[in-house]
Amino acid sequence: MRRICSFILAAVCALSLLPTMPAKAEAIKQEIVANTTYDNLHRDRWDDEYQFSFTAPGNGYFEIKVTNTVAGDDSRAKVVVFDENNKEMHSQDETTYTTVKFPTSTGMRYLLKLSGVEDSTFSLRVNFTEATNWESGKNVSTASATKLTAGKAVYGILDSANEEDYYKFRVDKLSKVTLTLGPAEVTGSSKYFDGEIINSQNQTTSPFDYSSATQKKTIYLKKGTYYLKIHGDREMPYKLQFSAKSANLKRVKIAKVGVSARQHGVFFDYRTVKNIKIKNYGAVDGYTVQVSQKKGFGNRDYDDERDLGTYSNSDTKSTIRRMNGQSFHIKKTYYFRVRPYVYDVFGVKVYAKYSPIVKKKF
Repeated sequence: MRRICSFILAAVCALSLLPTMPAKAEAIKQEIVANTTYDNLHRDRWDDEYQFSFTAPGNGYFEIKVTNTVAGDDSRAKVVVFDENNKEMHSQDETTYTTVKFPTSTGMRYLLKLSGVEDSTFSLRVNFTEATNWESGKNVSTASATKLTAGKAVYGILDSANEEDYYKFRVDKLSKVTLTLGPAEVTGSSKYFDGEIINSQNQTTSPFDYSSATQKKTIYLKKGTYYLKIHGDREMPYKLQFSAKSANLKRVKIAKVGVSARQHGVFFDYRTVKNIKIKNYGAVDGYTVQVSQKKGFGNRDYDDERDLGTYSNSDTKSTIRRMNGQSFHIKKTYYFRVRPYVYDVFGVKVYAKYSPIVKKKF
């Protein structure tokens, strides 16, 4: 019996010498509501954390404020934000701070993990602001794109979980569209954003070139529905706006066809064309010019298409110079017509109707 007691005593002593197993980290889970401060957030262990669930009460945006409530203390607390798909959106670790704004929509859920509160006491507050001029927070594809309204700015932000935002807009006729994109709150910031336009054929192009933080670009778009894919610097709010007006591509008139004096050639006499003057023009990137001895233009003596230019012999909106020196047989009648065109943002020419025909005898 004495041997048994001695063995038990020895075993107890041996077990008491084993290292103590650390307690398992504890997570305090709580559902919180917007615009309410949660105080006295403190844990005893470094790896304990609070897990706050939050549901957006409306459409708008929210930001998270974490405050060290102990005067003079510089201990830091870390907050990590997860979206409803459990993807990390944002992480921040400071003493007292307010996060960036996060766009959201009614019913969207988020998880906020607060840790590092073992050395001090903190408070946490989710500030929600109702707004109609922010992205939905779930516009991650063309199918869920946020609708743009002409003349109304919309705000958004790119986060770690969503590095691209999609927007949708429509133009009902050939339009001159102005797009403005850049940081929402910092003038002259070095932060940059880029945007790609997608048409109904899934073709993409970018009118932006990183020439400045805030870019304002004007383009032509044909009638249709378009999507904008925004990407660039993260965790910086951006502002996006589009406006549209008629492209003013219209049928022009030939005001004058300049013709030289009679000249003698080896085989025939001829005159040459001088400048062709145009009136009633609107938007023009270039002109088609046709000349024929037949009013129906079945057989054309001249048929050329050329963009406007900046050289002394280039065409302008009001003057077509390319035909200077072009010779035509004397004593013959020729018919002239022109039409302007513009390029849409995808590089496709869009034409106006041909001008009224001008008859000229050489």
